[in-house]
Amino acid sequence: MLDMTRIESGALKPALEWIDLNEILNSAALRLRNETGRHRLEIDVPDDLPLVPADPVQLDQVITNLITNSVKYAPAGTLIRVRARAGDEARMLVQIANESPRVPPEDLARIFDRFYRVTHADKVMGTGLGLSICKGIIDAHGGRIWAENQPPRAGDDGRGFIFNVSLPLTWNGAAPRMPPPE
Repeated sequence: MLDMTRIESGALKPALEWIDLNEILNSAALRLRNETGRHRLEIDVPDDLPLVPADPVQLDQVITNLITNSVKYAPAGTLIRVRARAGDEARMLVQIANESPRVPPEDLARIFDRFYRVTHADKVMGTGLGLSICKGIIDAHGGRIWAENQPPRAGDDGRGFIFNVSLPLTWNGAAPRMPPPE
């Protein structure tokens, strides 16, 4: 609730620094290994991914919330795939895809609203604030977050959902930087 109060009042200010997104993703995956143990978690990040200007604590919270949400709704044994790519020189795209049931199109626009749940509200623990907090954090970073159903494929069983996070790669006019070599 405190995060939502800060977001709504405009007091949530990211403490930006150049971060290696791969470190954030792997740290979240390691920390969530008990929660994701019944799923196959795959992280797909190229070695040449540029650094992104972000608040590492806030971005970690977003990634954690999106992975946790995927665990809640995707059946055990299914794949949760986290993918990051530099979309162009100005933006980075992070996608967290899972094999949960598709969301009705009319609910996609509301999925980031406070207390909004699409399905299984009686079976899922939580306050219903996680996705709205994610939206507030990403908005404060000058980014965009949205959800979409995976396109149907031949022979699939009507499952597949993707969280998309687009983040700026520039900071006060500075171009994205590359992580230092290991």
